This record gives sequence, structure tokens and C-alpha cells, in this order.
Amino acid sequence: MRKIFGLLVIALLAGCVQTATQPPEIVSTRDIQVLDGAAVATELTRLYGLTSANCNGIDSRPAFLCSGVTLRVTEKDPAQKYKVWDPSPTSVKSGGVSFSYLRKDANFGRLAWGNNNGYIIFPIFGAPKEKYDLDYLCAYPYDAWTTTRNTNAVCVAHPDYPTQSRLCQNAGVTTAEQWYAVWSIPGGNPNQRQCAFDVSDGRNHLAAPAFYQSIRARGLAGVSGVNEHNELLVKTWCDPTSTDPKKSCTQSAPPNQFPLMAFFYIYGGDNKGLADAQYNQKDFHNSTNPKIVVPIIRLTPSAANIGTATFTYDAADQAVTQ
Repeated sequence: MRKIFGLLVIALLAGCVQTATQPPEIVSTRDIQVLDGAAVATELTRLYGLTSANCNGIDSRPAFLCSGVTLRVTEKDPAQKYKVWDPSPTSVKSGGVSFSYLRKDANFGRLAWGNNNGYIIFPIFGAPKEKYDLDYLCAYPYDAWTTTRNTNAVCVAHPDYPTQSRLCQNAGVTTAEQWYAVWSIPGGNPNQRQCAFDVSDGRNHLAAPAFYQSIRARGLAGVSGVNEHNELLVKTWCDPTSTDPKKSCTQSAPPNQFPLMAFFYIYGGDNKGLADAQYNQKDFHNSTNPKIVVPIIRLTPSAANIGTATFTYDAADQAVTQ
């Protein structure tokens, strides 16, 4: 999954047709970089609407590289030991960080744990050239309850379902229909019983088909699925508590190089997530050198599988503008 470099130039796929786009502009001076919030919202809307099976018609390039919105819910660390954009201690121990993947054909109306804010990362094929690539590992059509599987590893079997919940190809599952047959077995816990579609780089031409089957599987599971997120595991990229330069987040993965596209909060109702999003925006700005202003985006999830999520930028939400 080789990254296609280009300073803020994206060549993305719509169906089987490659489409050139104008991604969000970064306005830079000597001391600060500002991501255009309105342009980010427009790009997120476009990425969300793409429903391609892969990138550029190539099966070794899974769709998450060029379409959809990859997001992670966050909570401020009360002990102030790590930043919200860094892996948590739990993720450092397990070796994987949980994200969700939101797309027109992979809707969900409720975020992990019912949280109301978080951050969104650039798709690899649309990231500025100075950002580092994250390594994607596996995809679950629904919340996999990963912390109940193994605290020292990810994309592994649950102890209660040692055969069925392995990597899908090892469990004899290669299609959404086969996955759904296991999910639909009466009794037990289907979230823990489900297998993981292996989308790691080593899968090569099998990676994109596997990821697309994880998307298709959500559609087979019924409209109730809109209330539950999927789970996309990414390899832990640094350790915020380590003093080893090769592992430390500040040295091996500095915030200026993290592929952060936006902070977001769930819009509507009490908008409680806005305050945390504003705190995180200021914290990231203060942690970067030169300073980077990443916009806060309003996310309104779809209320149904066939509905549409929206992404909106409002200047009034921003705690930092320059």
C-alpha cells in the first residue's frame, strides 16, 4: 500500500473512475499552518460519499486509503500522561488503536461508548507529504469488544470463540455472506464471535476485497446496525510514556507529522462534545512547532442506514483560528 505523495493533491476513485480533486488548502506562514475548515468539511463530505471497492481499481489498495472517513472517539486523559491524538496506555499494551470507518454505505448513528467527540485522520492517499503513514491491521463490521479478546494483542480470537473469531481467512470466511452466517447464529455474543477481516499490507491483492466485504457485511446485518459502529484496528505508532527516542511520541511520531485532518463533535442536542473538541484543538495547536490549526467539524450522523451523515464547519465553534 504505497503512499502516493503530492503536496495536498489527491487522486481518488469514484467507482472505477479516477477523479482528481482539490483537497483542503493549508495556509502557511513562517510560524503557523492553518487548515481551511470549510474546505475540510467539503472534502469530508466527498470522501463520505465515495463507495468504491478499492482505490484506482487495484485490489492491493483498500478503500480506506482513498475514501470514507476514519475517525477515533477521544476522552481527555485526567492524569495528563498522553494527548488525545496519541495511543492510550491500553493501545500501547495491545499493539493496536481502534478507529471507526464512516461512509455512505457504512453508516452508524452512535459512536464508540456513546462518546460525542474525537478526531479524524487523513486518508493515506490524500495526506500532506510530511505526514507519516499509519499501518492498518484488520476490520470488524461491528464493535469487536477488543478489550475482552486479549489485552496484549489485537485482531485475535476471543477466548469464548477460539475458532470462529480468528482472522476471517483462518476461520474459513472470505465473503460478507459467510461472515453474516456466523453473526446470525442464535445465542452467544455475536460481537465477540465475529471474525476480523485482515487488511494488513502483507495481504497484498487480498486486502481491498477483504475490507470491502467488511463494509458489505454491515448491510447484511440489518437496519439495527446503524446504532453500532464498526471497528478498524491500526498498529500502535508510538508510546507517549516511553523515553526511548525510537518509541516516544514526541520524538518518533511528533504531532506535526501526525495525519490529523480535523477534530469533531456530534452536533445536535446539548452539543456537549464541543468543549472537549475546543480543548483538543488548543492543545494540539500548542503542542506543534510550527503551530498547526486543525479545524473543528460538526458531525451529524445518519439516523438510518440509508440516510446521510453531514460534516459542517462553523467559525463560531473554533477555539483557535491562527
